Amino acid sequence: MPAFTIRPATTNDVPDIARLIVELYHAELPGALSGAREGQERLLAYTLQANGAAAFDHRYVVCDEQQRVIGTGMLQFPGAPVFERAPRGTLAAALREIGLLPTLQLAATVSRTLFGVYRHDDAQSALIHSVVVAAAARGRGAGQVLIAALEDRIHARGLARARLQVLASNTGAQRFYRRLGYREVWRLDGWRARLGWPSLVMEKDVVPL
Repeated sequence: MPAFTIRPATTNDVPDIARLIVELYHAELPGALSGAREGQERLLAYTLQANGAAAFDHRYVVCDEQQRVIGTGMLQFPGAPVFERAPRGTLAAALREIGLLPTLQLAATVSRTLFGVYRHDDAQSALIHSVVVAAAARGRGAGQVLIAALEDRIHARGLARARLQVLASNTGAQRFYRRLGYREVWRLDGWRARLGWPSLVMEKDVVPL
């Protein structure tokens, strides 16, 4: 397996993280983001910068042998502030960066997610989210190394479990997490799933029972 480096994200990583999150949108919610690719990346960079320190608290990046950022992931610990995916000013930034129709399309997609919000309220687990590895770097083990590092940080905080949410349609990600020992513990179904984005939550013990 190639050598990868995991380190905390910094403000210098904003362009790389924005590029990766755009990739995540295109992989998980095709069509949610449109317009010029450069504008999409500037929009995501705005949302990171508008969050201030909260955008980098417990966010990590994985780097390749040349120290290029090829992946990222974030942790939400119990009681910690939630990272805002659409902070104040996002609508104006979207209109400026991607235009009216793409902004309306993105707003419609985001509104659907409101019907499927998973409320993470388990005091003995941390939520792993915003995990993505660049398409060109997949299949080399970077994702497995990143998840293991995030689990180690959860363990170091004295928490017993790691949780993550996956879209029901993302069967590839579900297979990946199952190989790492995750199991389904929650699923969005019923009328909320029909109005929103069907998803499930998976969990893994990170502290021996």
